[in-house]
Amino acid sequence: MFDRAAEQLRFPQPEHPHSYLMTARLHAFSDADRWALVVETVGYNPRAANVVDAQHALGNCLIGTAENWATQFINRVDNFQDLFEEQPWPPRYRQVPIVVRGQELRTDAAPTTPPQELFRLLVPEHRDLMLGTDAELRQLVPTDLPRVLRLDDWHHTALRVSPPGAERDRRRHLHENLARHVPPGQRVPFEIRPSDIETYRQIAEVLALADPSHYQPTLPPNTHWGNWPMSGAL
Repeated sequence: MFDRAAEQLRFPQPEHPHSYLMTARLHAFSDADRWALVVETVGYNPRAANVVDAQHALGNCLIGTAENWATQFINRVDNFQDLFEEQPWPPRYRQVPIVVRGQELRTDAAPTTPPQELFRLLVPEHRDLMLGTDAELRQLVPTDLPRVLRLDDWHHTALRVSPPGAERDRRRHLHENLARHVPPGQRVPFEIRPSDIETYRQIAEVLALADPSHYQPTLPPNTHWGNWPMSGAL
């Protein structure tokens, strides 16, 4: 299921080109027959003109859809339109409180602080305000489905997946021919799928067995925004 979602560009990744990553969280829900995975990526999205919590869900029991994936987007800043002087460009921070879920958050950031850096300053103290509540997550996942695992940081590898088809087969054949001329230790895989990544193989076991003890990572976590410098690059 994870690989199929990746083929459809539905598997969540921290380095989205339209959103400057701020923080992320992973939730795994499971029982004997049902499972769901929700990955939140919170970031400043200039196109949406807000800090957006993108909640990506995969599972066999998602609410409101017959498909195995769904996404909901929740704006977090209540007063975004009051924060910046738009002229002259680039925007200048007005040094007013940032209101998130009705709470005024203050920062001593300079007027010239870029928006993505301004919002990232909020994360160390106010991270939970940016992330989803249980009520929000339960718009995607049944209320009676137990949560078996929650991760605030984990190891992710950037995916490189092509949808099935003749073009993918052609590119794979070309890749294999070229790889014959490269020393084995220097070869790059044709694709990187969720099933190639330790984290997601283990999480799949957690979901299948409803047992969090199957998550035993050996790789260091890397979902902090500083590890994904190309997020928001477009």
